[in-house]
Amino acid sequence: MIKKKWIFACAALAMIMCGCSQNNQKEQKKNEAENKVETKPTKPSSPFGKVSPDSKEVEILLPLEYPKDSPVAKWGKLQVCKDKNGYRCLCDDKGNPVQLRGMSSHGMQWAGVANITEENIKSLAKDWNCNVFRLAFYVDEEGGYAYNPTHRTRHLENVVKWCAENGMYLLIDWHVHSPGNPQSAHYRKHPSCGVDLAADFFTYCARRFQYQKHVIYELCNEPNSTKGEVTWQRHIKPYCEDMLKIIREHDKNVVCVCGTPEWSQRPQDVIGHEPQDENGKVYDNLIYSFHFYSASHNDGTPTDSLSIAAGIRGHDFMAPFKGDSANGVQCILKELPIFVTEFGTTDASGWYNFCPEMTDKWLKIFDGDNEAHQVVSWCNWSYSAEGGECAALKWNDGKMYPLDPNILTKSGAYIIKKLKAKNRLSY
Repeated sequence: MIKKKWIFACAALAMIMCGCSQNNQKEQKKNEAENKVETKPTKPSSPFGKVSPDSKEVEILLPLEYPKDSPVAKWGKLQVCKDKNGYRCLCDDKGNPVQLRGMSSHGMQWAGVANITEENIKSLAKDWNCNVFRLAFYVDEEGGYAYNPTHRTRHLENVVKWCAENGMYLLIDWHVHSPGNPQSAHYRKHPSCGVDLAADFFTYCARRFQYQKHVIYELCNEPNSTKGEVTWQRHIKPYCEDMLKIIREHDKNVVCVCGTPEWSQRPQDVIGHEPQDENGKVYDNLIYSFHFYSASHNDGTPTDSLSIAAGIRGHDFMAPFKGDSANGVQCILKELPIFVTEFGTTDASGWYNFCPEMTDKWLKIFDGDNEAHQVVSWCNWSYSAEGGECAALKWNDGKMYPLDPNILTKSGAYIIKKLKAKNRLSY
């Protein structure tokens, strides 16, 4: 969760260059007139970078097989469609509502990569009862995707294969965090190489994995800004439309999750302004993210000092999801399909204040206790031993596969109990 004192000289140089440029233009026009040379108008340069030929031409992965009776074998390629009440939600290939529940990795360049192994993915499916795993691609942080090609060539390819072998869905997360604007050059025209990393990444994924029923995409993790300057309509929606145009060229039906403003805490900004294709039609199979950390974002109870310092003490984050028509509180789940692609059992830092009682309230809402009677999918942050009390694992206290309970933190023990509890949509 989580980057000139030469004015007069420059001005003089600019004037000289400008003068030279004007003389050159006059000379060019004279030559063209004399020689009857026709010139073609030049296109304005793109504000974004290039996409590599390797991504455009990557070999398409043939369909992988899924274990019999596994979630993917039963539910197939997911879609977003209306339920019996007319509200959009995540559904199986037959149109029945489903709920994905699982874990998110931490950044692979940190402790996360040590936990992303073939055995551990198997453990998440068999021991933890996960039906989804979220693979977080931090981009511009130290050792992130922009600087480490093995994130794609090894980790991505392996996890796609391992999740398929266990019949578990894979949420591939483009982890926008710092900088928080998904249109930043650090994602769209990286200073180190000029590559549009986001477009290049989704070009590769959409072409490579177009036949994989278990793959879904999170287009941007947590768009954010210090003063609210990164907005849905000016920055996030246009970015999502760029990525959707790329993805839909190869995979017309894959479910895509769009990040929402202010660390994915304002999905309400999307209502009435959903991403559209070139013909003005709202894209199909879209769902929108919401993130919470239960000690900071809850029903307004002041459970941690961080929320008080941030000025959110007393703010009820739960009401818009639960809904209260009698008192004029609109239920977001009646307007938008939502996927909680990340949540923590602690305060927003992840480090302190394990808060199971508030997490219970949230998960009850997302199990259907809301005015829309919607079940909402979720991934817990995080399947790692790093990042504070919200991490599910301890360092060197036991095995992850076969699972030794001693390796679980308080949060990990709480989450695995929730994962193993059957709900009305259990496979």
